[in-house]
Formats: sequence, structure tokens, C-alpha cells
Amino acid sequence: MMTVFHRGVVPVLLLVQVAYVALLEFAFTFLTPDTAEIDHTDPSTSATALYAVLVAVALLALAGGAALLGSAQVRERTPRAVRVGWLTLLGLGELAVAAMFLRNVAAGASGPDTLIGVLASVASCAIAVSCLTETSTVLRGTPA
Repeated sequence: MMTVFHRGVVPVLLLVQVAYVALLEFAFTFLTPDTAEIDHTDPSTSATALYAVLVAVALLALAGGAALLGSAQVRERTPRAVRVGWLTLLGLGELAVAAMFLRNVAAGASGPDTLIGVLASVASCAIAVSCLTETSTVLRGTPA
């Protein structure tokens, strides 16, 4: 049962997170009015480039985690140290994401955002547990 969760459900949750981030980036980039000139908040070119790189790294980390957890071929071809490092960082990052969602839920008024925040934090915690369980399995040398 846990194998189905770790190998089937969690990679899908990670891909849902990739789609969520990509959808938000698309919405904020192309669907919101550009008020930078009015507000005098036009970001510098280097800040824009850094933000794009950080979003790309986050999407790569999520997609790579989905591949490591969901594909036996990727798992077998990836060196042990890379798997442990990648999944540990992804698990810790997911715990941070869960904490941020919970902080937003606690600070805001009840409403649809509360439900979304709670569901997102539960999903992030599940991903973190799965990543850290996989890491401990790899470190112990237990077959997957």
C-alpha cells in the first residue's frame, strides 16, 4: 500500500505542483495588467532574470523528484548520492512550503483560500514524508 502511495500518488502530486506553479506564473505574467510604470516598481533586468532562474530551478526540482519517485528506470540510473541529496532537499523544501501555507491559513479569514491552503499543506507534508522515507530506504540499502 505504501509503495503505491510513494511510487504512484506522490509523483502525481509533484506534477500537480508543477502545473500549479506554471499556471500561476502564466497568469501573473500574461493576464494581469502592467502597472509598473504607474507604481514606479519596474524590477531590474537582473531581478527578473534571477526570479526566472529560481522558478525554473523549483520546477526542475519538483519534476526531478516526480521522476525519481515514480520511475524505476530513473531511480536505477541515478547515483545514490544524487538521489539522497535531491530527495532530502525536496522533502525539506516541501516542509517549508507546508509551513508557509499553514501560516497563510492562520493569518487569513476563513474562506475558499483556507481549504486550498489546508489541502496544499497536507499534500506538501505527504510529499515530504515520502521523500524522506525514500531517502532513508536508500541510505539503509533496502531494496525498493
